[in-house]
Amino acid sequence: MRGNSWRRMVFSALGAAAVFLLAAPESRAAAPQPDSCVQCHRALPGKLGAPAKMLEADIHAQKGFSCVNCHGGDPASFDVKVSMSKEKGYTGVPKPAEIPALCDKCHGDLAFMRRFSPSIAVDQHKAYQTSVHGQRLAKGDVKVATCASCHNAHGILPAAHANSTVYAPKVAGTCSKCHADKAYMKDYKIPTNQLENYLQSVHADLLIKKRELSAPTCNDCHGNHGAFPPAVSSVSGMCGQCHVNNRDLFVKSPHKPAFERMKLPECVVCHSNHKVVRVSEAMIGDKSPAVCVSCHAAGSPQLRVAAGMRKQIEDLKSLIHRATEELEKAERLGMEVSEAKFSMKEARTMLIKVRTQVHSFALKEVEKEAQIGNKVAQGALQTALGALKEFEARRRWVILPIVLTVVLALLLFLKLREMERKSPGGV
Repeated sequence: MRGNSWRRMVFSALGAAAVFLLAAPESRAAAPQPDSCVQCHRALPGKLGAPAKMLEADIHAQKGFSCVNCHGGDPASFDVKVSMSKEKGYTGVPKPAEIPALCDKCHGDLAFMRRFSPSIAVDQHKAYQTSVHGQRLAKGDVKVATCASCHNAHGILPAAHANSTVYAPKVAGTCSKCHADKAYMKDYKIPTNQLENYLQSVHADLLIKKRELSAPTCNDCHGNHGAFPPAVSSVSGMCGQCHVNNRDLFVKSPHKPAFERMKLPECVVCHSNHKVVRVSEAMIGDKSPAVCVSCHAAGSPQLRVAAGMRKQIEDLKSLIHRATEELEKAERLGMEVSEAKFSMKEARTMLIKVRTQVHSFALKEVEKEAQIGNKVAQGALQTALGALKEFEARRRWVILPIVLTVVLALLLFLKLREMERKSPGGV
């Protein structure tokens, strides 16, 4: 029995070895291959050692790529003359003009990219060639941004990674490495205060401070690989990607053809471009600081319209504020006003619509939206005032019996004292 058991164990081991040896190569775990690039450079100090250390977190390394895929050479040899020989395809550090095409060898190959990340677009290089950066690079300007300028050359992280240089809240900082450097940008004759202005904007407040990732940054308006300044006549279309209703109203307004004649950049005229501040009623009207007065003369029909629109907004805003206060007061007193409080959501929505309708620059349209909001807010206010009146009435009816009871008790007390005095034993 022991001999049979021993033989079965031997045959089982041999069978397992045969299955492993005959299995398809891709089904077997490949033994780790030596990588002389990484091992040698990791031991080097400073700039020579940094790339190898950065490779550890790089998305390419995680997918199985290494130095040889971009720089060529033979990573299997520890002989520098072999590993870095041109015969082995070693190219060394690519020149800036060569980087887009180098990245495109993989990122432009649909079949290749499908094996690793099917969701990534494969037309980045084509888009880049249409950009200001790509066009200037084609003319020999090697100072312009290439793939490595934004994504880094080593230690490249996915765009959704919080430490990535192209993670949405960090994009403005990445662009500013060049665009905020006055010395670097002096030959291009464009402003270098974009980041300074953007950081004061409502967009930066939402994206960078509050981490609202849907808020725009540089590449949302200018593009990323196909970066290009929006044309004057296309600004409303660009802003309209997010602010759809505002765009539709503006396009139908009298300002659209007027701005086209004067070649003004649409939304930017009132809202600025990088320093887009949070809007308020102060922006419209017939007196400074309203932006309307910068174009229209005092006493003009246009300023009268602007003043009328502002009045509609402020009146509705004031009514909503009062109704809200009275409803909260009634609720604190225990009165049932939940339905009226719920209706105030509609009133606030109408306030937003009224503010948006300003982009039509049509007073009648603003008034029409304001009337709906006023009606809702006025109804809620009347409910609140009615509830407060009812509370006062209830309080009067509650106090009256208490007062009567106290009076009767006092009279009874006085009567008892009188009876005690008149009794034979009284003092």
